[in-house]
Amino acid sequence: MPDNERNEIDESLAQRKKRAKFYFDRGQEYFGKELFDNSVAEFTQAIKLDSENAEYYCKRGIAFGEIEDFDNAVADFTMAVNLDSEYFSAFNNRGIAYYFQGYIDNAVHDICIAIALNPGEAMFYINRAKAYYRQDKYAEVLADLSAAIKLDPENPEAYALRGEIYTDLECRSKALVDFEKAISLNPKDILSYANYALLKNYPREK
Repeated sequence: MPDNERNEIDESLAQRKKRAKFYFDRGQEYFGKELFDNSVAEFTQAIKLDSENAEYYCKRGIAFGEIEDFDNAVADFTMAVNLDSEYFSAFNNRGIAYYFQGYIDNAVHDICIAIALNPGEAMFYINRAKAYYRQDKYAEVLADLSAAIKLDPENPEAYALRGEIYTDLECRSKALVDFEKAISLNPKDILSYANYALLKNYPREK
């Protein structure tokens, strides 16, 4: 191929990627405004111009998740991980989508991959803990929530969820401590206030 033709092709590809980035950025703006249908439409335009960009599929998958279109969300996250086998965010988000579809084993599988690829992300452990809870695996739930707290000691959700598990296990004093911590980190956490108040009225542990 002559150099001039190769240069024209390279320039054309560069222009397509530039236009794709424009649509992607606009999709991000719509997403930030919670206009998720608009966001999906813009991400779709970006993908039409640059179909090999894993991030575009992942972001559109997240937008699909926000409008509870989990089938399309899973399809997009699958495209993302096929394009980038180490895209831990896509694995985590596909796990979340599977969770909402009720495919809990698939959810655990994907979030395990996300954790293996990026073991320092606290939210991955919280997400896996929620899936383990659906499987009644309390020991695993507690281990993941404790791991999340170790990674992010200021995460109120981890304490609140662990407080709920301790409540289920009738570990009253531990649950109270966790609910107090959750409330201190997030004073707007009405559920933790309610759980704390209810637990206060329970008989003390023997």
